[in-house]
Amino acid sequence: MNLIMFDMDGTLTDTFSLDENCYVLAIEQALGLEAVVTDWESYPHASSSYCLEAIVRQARGHPPTAEESRAVQRRMIQLMEELYTAKGRATREIPGAAACVQALLVAGHAVAIASGDWESTAQHKLTTARIPFEKLPAAFCDASHVRTEIMRAALARASAHYGQSSFERVTYIGDGAWDVRACRELGWPLVGVGRDGHGNRLRRLGVTQVVPDYTRYDEFLTALALASVPTAGQ
Repeated sequence: MNLIMFDMDGTLTDTFSLDENCYVLAIEQALGLEAVVTDWESYPHASSSYCLEAIVRQARGHPPTAEESRAVQRRMIQLMEELYTAKGRATREIPGAAACVQALLVAGHAVAIASGDWESTAQHKLTTARIPFEKLPAAFCDASHVRTEIMRAALARASAHYGQSSFERVTYIGDGAWDVRACRELGWPLVGVGRDGHGNRLRRLGVTQVVPDYTRYDEFLTALALASVPTAGQ
């Protein structure tokens, strides 16, 4: 049995600008902090929990409490709901993502999710985007700050969920430079998701198979079959 493991933001859900703005505003409003650094690739670990810890440490000299973290998560969800109510802006699927997940399951593949989001915010986004996630094994930054550890946790949960001691092949689907680094470290094949300049950047980072979205399912299956571990890119 093959395992296809999806990242979420930018891979299953089209949320980046909405998510970034709500995340930053949630930190500012829930914790009273300002001037949040939003160059996410400058953080050693691109996960909501790690970035929050780094931001709070920089401002206050100590990590956030568990309650402060929960307050940020609650405020972020409220902000996403308020944006939808006021402006109709909501999390949407990457075109074809929901149908792709369903088709993979019907075809007998194991499917899992590994995301740097918190579980609470991830569930809100996946529900809003109508991605069928409820029965999928998944791991989020509640499990670890570190992307590779989140992916390993999702793998362990997938093994238990599907009753497999191991999978014939594990392929990750992602859209960020951090996904490239994680797959290189784990030795996992990667299919990149990105169009135009973003897709070209993934190729420069060493991703051999890049799709713009999932609307052409046969092309996605071909990319899955041909995917390799990212090489050392430019």
